[in-house]
Amino acid sequence: MLLDLDDFTGKYELHTGMYDQAKLLEYIQIYEEQYLIDLFGASLYDDFINDLDNNNYPESPNFQKVFDPFHLDNTSNGFLTSYNTYNNVIVSKGILDMLKGFIYFEYVKDTANQITSQGQKIPQGENSLTATTLYNMMYTRYWEALKTYRAIQWYIYRYQLQAGQVLNYGVLNIGNSYNDGIYFPVGGTGTGFKINCFFDPSGSIGDIAVLDEGINYSSGDEVTLIGGNNSAKLLIVNVGKGDYSKWNGVAKQMAYWL
Repeated sequence: MLLDLDDFTGKYELHTGMYDQAKLLEYIQIYEEQYLIDLFGASLYDDFINDLDNNNYPESPNFQKVFDPFHLDNTSNGFLTSYNTYNNVIVSKGILDMLKGFIYFEYVKDTANQITSQGQKIPQGENSLTATTLYNMMYTRYWEALKTYRAIQWYIYRYQLQAGQVLNYGVLNIGNSYNDGIYFPVGGTGTGFKINCFFDPSGSIGDIAVLDEGINYSSGDEVTLIGGNNSAKLLIVNVGKGDYSKWNGVAKQMAYWL
């Protein structure tokens, strides 16, 4: 799970006493998956989950972009443009904030009523009144989360980025007689891999800085640096996921509970 009990503090504060923890954890488990599948669609959701590292952060640039908060000017017409903009600006508070808003809504909505042996009851305190929908924060949290949800889907739909970015590589052959500079290694299944390469006095590979991860590469691809004696080779070890063309998520236009 991306969220845990400690995330529901501050703006999203929920009661997490010993009798509430198991129930809230169950809501996190159920609705985190549900909303992410709706957001990405089934196949892209599976890629997203498989791309998470041990700290539950995406490894691939395409997933990192939509996972983190972002804001962009809306320069296109069409998909969701009238539903998810602030003054024609696309704003996402990030996937974690979105999930907290949705789960906050689901949890507060359901716990507003309590099941007893006499049926559903609305708890009523001696010194307080139950908030009406006009003052209930769960709806505010839902709509804030929905704006981020739509912003992320707008980005995926708008940019249609492909996966296969180079994440990790190894040196198969250090080569010789090369000069420092920018190289576009050739070979493999992808295109666009761009590196700034630094060589030792003999012209063999010393250090590499990736300038562009490229697209459509596959693990196991071998690529060659053209220059020097044309013998310097790299092995593509790990590539990014997040092919936006696989997206078939649900474009939420209103709350499903209306």
